[in-house]
Amino acid sequence: MRTTWVLVLAGLCVCVGGAEAKRLRLHRPKHAVQLRMTPFHVPPQTDREGCEVLVMPNRKPMDVAAFELNASGGTHHFVLWEYLGKHRNPADFWNGVEYSAGCVGLGPQDGFYTTANLFGMQFSHARVEFPPGIAVRLSPGAIVYPDLHIRNYGTTPMTADAVFNLIPAKKGSVKHYAQSLSLGTFNIEIPAHSSASFTGEWHPSVPLNFIQVSTHEHHLGTSVSVHRVDAHGADMGELVLTTDWEHPAEEWFTQPMRLENGEGIRFTCDWENPQDHAVTFGVTTQDEMCFATGYFYTDDDSVPTGQPGCLPQGAGLECFVQ
Repeated sequence: MRTTWVLVLAGLCVCVGGAEAKRLRLHRPKHAVQLRMTPFHVPPQTDREGCEVLVMPNRKPMDVAAFELNASGGTHHFVLWEYLGKHRNPADFWNGVEYSAGCVGLGPQDGFYTTANLFGMQFSHARVEFPPGIAVRLSPGAIVYPDLHIRNYGTTPMTADAVFNLIPAKKGSVKHYAQSLSLGTFNIEIPAHSSASFTGEWHPSVPLNFIQVSTHEHHLGTSVSVHRVDAHGADMGELVLTTDWEHPAEEWFTQPMRLENGEGIRFTCDWENPQDHAVTFGVTTQDEMCFATGYFYTDDDSVPTGQPGCLPQGAGLECFVQ
């Protein structure tokens, strides 16, 4: 079955090759795997989030040390999800690009959150590179869902496009496997012609070693601050501060920032709403979000990382506070 999928993927690459001159380009480093999404159209003044199914050509587990993206301007986010369920028959998945926030409801529904967030970014040109000894592991022939969310701010239709590289780690160099964290809230209510703020706090039950921390808001956001706190909520210092929602700050730690057992993360989002209507949580750029994000690893990669307040996600954590 895996061979069939790889041939489908190879066929896709051949099909788009004729239009290569008009498509986005990205240098492919030696040994890297490069994949492309099928282009899709975005009407003017419209959000569209396209999801596709691709299959990695790796026959053995692949440790990914770096990820590179080149996507169309207007990118609100790009996420590469990995399907973790048991289905492998191409007939169980969709064909081409379908439109769904977070790819929710697409493909086999054989368990709650059978996808894992491998890489997520808010820039159309981006690179994630883990410190030496850290990588994301992909299963053999991994089924992945590239998820491109575009906002067309113009007055004419546009074509959304994305190409990305997965760059392997040096053989035998990986000591720990990175997982993603999305820590946020649904509790957002920004009145018309007013400001609002939300502060949330989260304490995992096991130590976590953070290698990166960043944030995510939408267009009404004025700032997001993320702090480390002790078991009693006392501030232990700011980790990252974003003051431009379109260009979220990120902090990469030369040495992992260890969150000891009982310690936690406090995040505060601020918004200004000049509009004539209230704004709440939602998935379009006209709604709002409030997230602290990052990558971490545990002391023992074999121990499940499920935590209170977090949705089961295979690898990684997606957690919500009130």
